[in-house]
Amino acid sequence: MKFHFGMAALLGVASLVACDVEETPQAGTFRLYFDNRVGEDEVTLREAGSQEYDYTTADGQQFNLSTFRYYLGKVILTGPDGAYFEDEIKVSAEGTEGYYLVNEADPSTHTILLEDVPAGNYNAVQFIIGVDESAVTEGAAGGILDPAAGAWFWNWNSGYIAFGLEGNALNSGQEYVDWGGGITTPAGTISYHIGGWKDVAENENFVNNIQTVSLDFGTTVAAGDDLTPMVHMVVDALKVLNNTQVNFETTYVVHSPRAGKPFADNLPAMFTIQHVHQSTGSEGH
Repeated sequence: MKFHFGMAALLGVASLVACDVEETPQAGTFRLYFDNRVGEDEVTLREAGSQEYDYTTADGQQFNLSTFRYYLGKVILTGPDGAYFEDEIKVSAEGTEGYYLVNEADPSTHTILLEDVPAGNYNAVQFIIGVDESAVTEGAAGGILDPAAGAWFWNWNSGYIAFGLEGNALNSGQEYVDWGGGITTPAGTISYHIGGWKDVAENENFVNNIQTVSLDFGTTVAAGDDLTPMVHMVVDALKVLNNTQVNFETTYVVHSPRAGKPFADNLPAMFTIQHVHQSTGSEGH
């Protein structure tokens, strides 16, 4: 009897341990998809200098786009029951993690895959637009922050160009310029490079244009095990132009932090949640 009782007890303990292991949720992945648009229209990129105008601002100015790109970073996911995930930042000459370049010309950059997200329910996301001091002050940066690899970097005081929009406008005041060495600026272009990572007391031209975006999903999705929730965000370039009330005839080039502040202040308005859905690791958007 003692033998059978002992065996039963051991089996019971083993069963409890097995249940505990089986029921412990594993960390999962999470996708953020950025759907770039101009108003209700998908983005069509034209050759620089093109006079085919696809879009119109709220005050009737016709324009097109040849470049549309922006840096994002410091992604945080939160949930109603305390679920929390903060994307790790690593910046070195060998590479960069935690910052992302979304470039309309490269569809592979439109989706950010977050890994090792703790299992739980999530209903909100937060991130910054731009590259802040955690990367600029690290010195040499590799990957998407490497100027030698095409990163848009002004200088140490100005930092990275957080947001770039280029194209042509029917009423642009830009005249043709030949800079020499085969470099030219076509007539009628518009170019808005918005950046700046710090305020400099002795020089008002250097301002901190880093913006924070906080969005509520309007529902909850579960991460963990084989689940990969996906947040579909619409990024509307027209909102920046309309909200800034830009006049292409007089303001057709912005290439400094101070001049870019009105645009930077309106960057968060670009981002809205279209929908959020639960999916397995194999499903797309």
